[in-house]
Amino acid sequence: MRRLTLFVPFWIIAVTAVAANLRYAMEISVDANGEVLGQAMVSGLAPGDWPEAVFRLYPAALGADRLHVTDAWVEGASVTWESVEPTTVTVALAATAGQAFSVTLAFRGEVPEFVRAGGYGSYARSAHTVVLSQAYPILAPWDGSWIAHPVLPWGDAIVAEVAEYEVDLTAPEGWAVVAGGTEVEVAPGQYRIVGENLRELAIVLLRGYEVQTTSVGGVEVRSFYRAEHERAGRAALDVTAKAIAVFVNHLGPHPFSGLDVVAVPLRGVAGIEYPGLILAGETYYDRYPLDSLFFPMIFAHEVAHQWWYAEVGNDQVAEPWVDEALATYTSGLYFESQGRFPEILYYWESGYAGGRLRNKTAGITSPLWAFPGGEGYGGIVYSGGALFFHSLRERMGDEAFFGALRLYRDEFQWRLATGADLLRILSEESPVPLDDLLEAWLRP
Repeated sequence: MRRLTLFVPFWIIAVTAVAANLRYAMEISVDANGEVLGQAMVSGLAPGDWPEAVFRLYPAALGADRLHVTDAWVEGASVTWESVEPTTVTVALAATAGQAFSVTLAFRGEVPEFVRAGGYGSYARSAHTVVLSQAYPILAPWDGSWIAHPVLPWGDAIVAEVAEYEVDLTAPEGWAVVAGGTEVEVAPGQYRIVGENLRELAIVLLRGYEVQTTSVGGVEVRSFYRAEHERAGRAALDVTAKAIAVFVNHLGPHPFSGLDVVAVPLRGVAGIEYPGLILAGETYYDRYPLDSLFFPMIFAHEVAHQWWYAEVGNDQVAEPWVDEALATYTSGLYFESQGRFPEILYYWESGYAGGRLRNKTAGITSPLWAFPGGEGYGGIVYSGGALFFHSLRERMGDEAFFGALRLYRDEFQWRLATGADLLRILSEESPVPLDDLLEAWLRP
């Protein structure tokens, strides 16, 4: 059996593209009690010799009953498969480099009630929502071996290549569906969801929600919320649209034709990003407009992830700073456009100082496992990383700095990048040396 990388070293890993033209064709049904039944056919071209294929079942980190495989086929023939641990399944494949492959997995699971769901609530149901994050087997990326990290209780666990999606979804009567990509109700309770270049597909079922819509630069933005959150829902729409306009001006076109913002119950996190979809915690809608800084931060940050994560991907476990620090700094551009940059800068400075006090061994470029229990993670990686990028911008100047980010985006669009890739481009495009800044901010 080829090596399955459950832990990676601290040095930077060069990641190559996984299957070209990766495609997911799925049928999924969800009933009123949260039972999920599905079948996924995953196809593409193997980039290496694959005696087996490795799939991730992220919800199973909180219990194997959340999501598990029940059968597997290759080219229509039943094959053996093994559950390495609840979140990782290997399927016998015997594909050679460049060969087309097609693996079909039957799966089922249970979406728990939010009050007992655990985690962030991103795979949970309530009286008015069913949130289906990573609710299907996801092919692990390949870089000469499979990238399959353990799922930690903090940070983002998923590392995935972009793919084309076609999904037929059956939802309970009376529930609407919002998803990454485009969803169309083809019959009562029957939805067709399609999307291109999606690093993952998130689906949310809603009941009793209102929606407001606007358009910015050809991007349709929709804000979904319950009636009691109308003011906050409109504010979320406004911030999201304005942030898109600001980021487009600095980074280039928005990666997708639409972006949905959905208020749902979450815990331990204010927002979660997906390609073409943002989840925001309802508790922050409850407090609106009392928190005039953090509320817009949620949406500006998650919008930035449409560029840094959804479009330009990275290993979010081994190198979480690559997308999180860059998304955090990009979110600051929204506040800069509002004349509020000193506020966000002070927030980052305070957060970084607090993070360093809580975790004296980790640094901005540390892997996720260097923050036991998540201690100091946000302050060091998000806020400290944003301060690092601000120091680069001040040294390089706006033209070179944003030019480098656009070049980075162009070179690694729809791919997985590394920290080395990002730093190389910044250094090459800088009109002045950056070595001292890199040493000061990024040394272990």
